[in-house]
Amino acid sequence: MSIRRMEYKKNGYDIRCRVEGSGDYAEGLILWKSYGDDKYIVIGKIYKTTTAACGTTRDTATWHHVKGASPITKKSWHEAAKDLYAAFRKEAA
Repeated sequence: MSIRRMEYKKNGYDIRCRVEGSGDYAEGLILWKSYGDDKYIVIGKIYKTTTAACGTTRDTATWHHVKGASPITKKSWHEAAKDLYAAFRKEAA
């Protein structure tokens, strides 16, 4: 099993992702840090999946914050992490 680390520090976001697995079985553990904080918090996992087939469009690999769901549009890992953070904030409220 391979483990990769990715970082995203743009547009006001500070996100780290620890990806385990490969292909359709990849999962990413998301660590989020708000500006001004000095520690990251774990907010959950994102999952590698494929987009839902729409008309003649073929399935393409994408990331999603809900396990087993197939979104219509393709998203990068940091876009899926932003969606996960939005869901995390709703649960915390």
